[in-house]
Amino acid sequence: MLDIAVEIGKIVEISGMKILVEVTENSKINKLQNNYGNSIFPISLNKLVFSKLPNNKKIIGRIIKISDKNLFKGNTLEHYDKNKYILEILLMGIYDEYINRFDTGINTFPLIGTKVYSLPEKLEKEIFSKKTKNYLEIGNSFNNSSVIVKCDPDILFGKHLGVFGNTGTGKTCTIVSIIQGLKKGRLNVKDNNKNISPKIIIFDSNNEYENAFKGNNFKIRKISKEEIKLPHYYLSYTEYYKFLDASPGVQAPVLKEAIENLRKKTNEGKSFYFEKISNEIDEITKNRSKKDNNKIDEYMKNRWDGWMGTLLYRIERIVEDEVIFKILEYEPEKKNIIEEIMEDIDNEIFIIEADFDKDELDIIVFLFSKILYKLKVENKDYKNIVLLFEEAHRYINEDDKNDYKLGSYYIERLAREGRKFGISLIVSSQQPSELSKTIISQCNSYIIHRITNKNDLEVVSKIVGVSNKNLLDIVPVLEKQNALVLGEAFIIPEIVKIFDADPLPLSHDPEVIKSWRS
Repeated sequence: MLDIAVEIGKIVEISGMKILVEVTENSKINKLQNNYGNSIFPISLNKLVFSKLPNNKKIIGRIIKISDKNLFKGNTLEHYDKNKYILEILLMGIYDEYINRFDTGINTFPLIGTKVYSLPEKLEKEIFSKKTKNYLEIGNSFNNSSVIVKCDPDILFGKHLGVFGNTGTGKTCTIVSIIQGLKKGRLNVKDNNKNISPKIIIFDSNNEYENAFKGNNFKIRKISKEEIKLPHYYLSYTEYYKFLDASPGVQAPVLKEAIENLRKKTNEGKSFYFEKISNEIDEITKNRSKKDNNKIDEYMKNRWDGWMGTLLYRIERIVEDEVIFKILEYEPEKKNIIEEIMEDIDNEIFIIEADFDKDELDIIVFLFSKILYKLKVENKDYKNIVLLFEEAHRYINEDDKNDYKLGSYYIERLAREGRKFGISLIVSSQQPSELSKTIISQCNSYIIHRITNKNDLEVVSKIVGVSNKNLLDIVPVLEKQNALVLGEAFIIPEIVKIFDADPLPLSHDPEVIKSWRS
């Protein structure tokens, strides 16, 4: 990269946030390329350039199209000078060298005829240096490997982050690398106190993450399936209705009465045994079937049994599911797993074994999100919590909302309201088109690896926006470990080679031939 501003050409057209530049310095550019080697190209797609404004500030733009000036119009060739080119440049923001600040807001435009220059390396580094009290280095610019791309960690970890990409493109390694960076000297804080102790909860569907944080300055706790305790009694009446899919007309009122009765029978007035709900419902329907002489009217009892049948069946299915029932049933001597995590002052990363069946995972994510939200609202002094959902399309799926609606229901609530109470999400998925639209829209920042599926690209195009369509065109051909970063945590959208994760998570491409060797 050159650390001088090379004159490229002049502005010949201004249209909205785009300008056209006629290249006027072909010979100089070719000479520079020859002198400095083939890797130096002042003019190439996605390179940053600048032009001076009337107020002496510099407006920064990105080359998004390069065209030969010898254009065809109909069947007529309009001939101009040989080797003349037109650049289409998207304006990105304004740099004020007096206060050393880059701002993406644009309220002043250059004039026709103003010269355009390549961006010197020093200035490019200044632009990518976020002027925030804290910043985290995440990788190198694809266009210039000597430029380190930084993000605002308060936004990246304090709001919601979406990480998308095909299988094998490096999503898990990217997440690991960024978290590892918190303790690898990549975090810069204003008061120089880098002794941080995060609280990150990972739903690890593929048992990948534990290896990445062993012996890496992080204190981790692996939570097995057997350790997960999420008692049902934290649910509100409305949430019980949703959990058990109780119909509003007949089933919901009886279910509410059953829960009220069970709560009154306990000392705390809150906790009770889930398996007793069915018996309590049966007692209520018996009482409602009694005649004036206090004898049960069998006809009415049969009708009540019919009305309650589907509700009782759903309760029975949960009780008979050994995995789910053990997780949600009341056990007086045990704390729920979220209380353990929130009160744990030793560990920083909590890896939850989450390779459950889809219907089980739906219930677990629902209960976990509900209890976490409730406890965080009631205890605002607890640390901020980052909740990482790996393979998120499995349990916050837009198409499966009717069949697996519990997880989506409460994660969507966390996405909308969690930030106010110190809960932020990292949502990782290889199929963003299947994710809840609410979740995607609530993300403030995105890291997008290679995506080739048409439906997924349509989702990404809405994230990237029309103005950055040139970057979207690169997404299907991104190399492994390279990603498009954009959103509030980053100064401008950019292709970045993410720093290596070390140690790596246990996510690797299958070695089929090696496994077949005798």
